[in-house]
Formats: sequence, structure tokens, C-alpha cells
Amino acid sequence: MQQTLEEQIDLDDYVGFWKRVLINFVDFLILALPTYALNRISVSAAESMDSAFPLFIQFVLLIGFNLFMVVKYGGTPGKLIFKVRIINEEAGYPSLKQAVIRDCFFIINAFLAVIVSLDTKELSAVSSNLVNWSPLATDLNVFFGWVIVIDCLIIVFTRRNRALHDMMAGTFVVNKIAIDHLG
Repeated sequence: MQQTLEEQIDLDDYVGFWKRVLINFVDFLILALPTYALNRISVSAAESMDSAFPLFIQFVLLIGFNLFMVVKYGGTPGKLIFKVRIINEEAGYPSLKQAVIRDCFFIINAFLAVIVSLDTKELSAVSSNLVNWSPLATDLNVFFGWVIVIDCLIIVFTRRNRALHDMMAGTFVVNKIAIDHLG
């Protein structure tokens, strides 16, 4: 009888809350400058074009980068540095569908943030009907921010350190060495 993935990997090899916090901090340090530069370009383009379209292009590029990294390499730059991988129940990297499900809270929150940003002084010249949705988007952004916090705190209370988004997508976050030894 063949063992399931969960039976083949030691509990110590599932990455816990604090290591994930550290990985997210490293991701922030690595991606902050490129994201800032992309944001400056997008905001400038939005102002000169009098359109919110460049902001949505920025959104698609950032989400696309994250999804690409997870599907192709099994993790973000921080996860790769710390030799941590996101895997599915077959011990492979997540499919695109799994990666989207795994990131759905972040995708929604980021989309709402784009709408909220249209109501800032910097982008007040950009005419967009989406600005009318800014108050609702702000409230929803706060709500989904709390959903993300709770989602991540669930890691502390689950046996294999799975967040809600991991359970929804059928993924696990493990030390790479654990999957290197799977036969």
C-alpha cells in the first residue's frame, strides 16, 4: 500500500509560521525596489494617459510574476533562498489553478488596492468611474486584509502548518530537502 504525501514527509519538514514570516520579509526586501519602480512608471503613465489602465497592467504583471514563480519554481524568491517549496499532494509544484486558488485572497486584495489608489491625490486627475467604488473598495480591502491575517494565523493551529489558502488549493509548504528524498 502506497503512503500519502502527508505520511511520507516528517512533521518537522512542514514550514511553520515564523519561518514563513521571515520568508515574506525577505520577499518584501527583494521585490520592494522593482515594485516601487513599476509603480512609479504605472502612476506616471496613468496620469499622462488619463487612464487607470496602466495600474491594472501593473496589477497583472505583479500577480503574473508571483503565479509564474509558484508554478515554475515552487515558490517566491524568498522561498527559493530558504530552500522551501510549495508542493501539491502529488509532490509536484502547484498547477496554475492551484496557484490562483492559493493566492485568491491576495489577488482580490491587490485588485481592491488598485481601485482605492484611484482616489488618491496623486491620481485625482485620472478620470475613472472606478473612483466611485473607492469607499466600498477601501472597506473590502480592510476586510480582506483581516481575512489574510486570519488565514496566515491558521498555520499555527494546523498539524502540517497549512494556511487556509493551502487547504483550499491542496498545497503544502515544505523544506526542499523533504521532497528531494521522496521516491
